[in-house]
Amino acid sequence: MNDSEMRRRELLRQTKRLYDERRDIPAVHPRYGRIYHDLYHNEEGQKEQTGGSFYLRLVIGILCFICFVYMDQSNAGVAEVNSTSIVNQIEKDIDMDTVMEVWKDL
Repeated sequence: MNDSEMRRRELLRQTKRLYDERRDIPAVHPRYGRIYHDLYHNEEGQKEQTGGSFYLRLVIGILCFICFVYMDQSNAGVAEVNSTSIVNQIEKDIDMDTVMEVWKDL
């Protein structure tokens, strides 16, 4: 083997090691090593599949709709708000210039 072949083999070995998915946590600051490990690895060392919040948001939406229908059918009011005032607030037009001014002041 000449120097050129040895150099190519060494570069190939380094590249394989660099892109190996079975490696440990990459070099991060010790302060953030635990956070990185908790976010991206579970007990078996594989990536954790995080679930979305769609079903939680769906349940909350359904509960809000059920409460609205109940308020509308029984003419109930909560904190001086009834179904008519909710519909009025939904249908209310918004002045976008005012919204932009308030947003800029934040």
